[in-house]
Amino acid sequence: MEFDLTNSRTALLVLDLQELFSSAEGPFKNTGADELIHNVNAFSKYCHDLELPVIYSRYLFRDDLSDAGLLIDNPVVQQGHFCESSEWMQLDKRLKLTESSINLQRNRPGAFWNGDLEQTLKQHEIDTLLLCGLSVNNAVSTTAREAFARDYPTVVIKECTGAAPWETELDSYFDTLNTWTAEVASMDDIKQRLDKNDY
Repeated sequence: MEFDLTNSRTALLVLDLQELFSSAEGPFKNTGADELIHNVNAFSKYCHDLELPVIYSRYLFRDDLSDAGLLIDNPVVQQGHFCESSEWMQLDKRLKLTESSINLQRNRPGAFWNGDLEQTLKQHEIDTLLLCGLSVNNAVSTTAREAFARDYPTVVIKECTGAAPWETELDSYFDTLNTWTAEVASMDDIKQRLDKNDY
């Protein structure tokens, strides 16, 4: 699948780059996120320079876990690591946000879940998404399918998207997304296509 980014009104959506999921010191011990964070910072700066909206969406629950749903019995959830007041639910300290960065949160894997994202996209007149973050098999894939169902062309940025430490088939997840739901493309390819636009 490939989308025409010419004259698109585009936003960058970064999913779940929170200490719980991306930190080597966290419960999931993700020791391989350094390059991912570096790439996200580089691409988000590029988007900021173009004055494209950059949206960070966090996945978390209320402190009383009343909205945890089917994850209520998960040991990590029960330990409070998913709670909104937990230090592990903060965005990764290595991320370089700006004053114009948009911060959202939701309590399900898909970023469209509670309507805040869709309202934000409409406010900024966005019609196309650049999608990245963690993890490709969960939040990224779910969000890409939600976007597809809402007719938002979505491009997953390959170098800015990672897997959870226990997910070993990264390329197969990309292939599945690229077959039907979204386009998977490199940072350089996306930049070349967006650079042609007159913002």
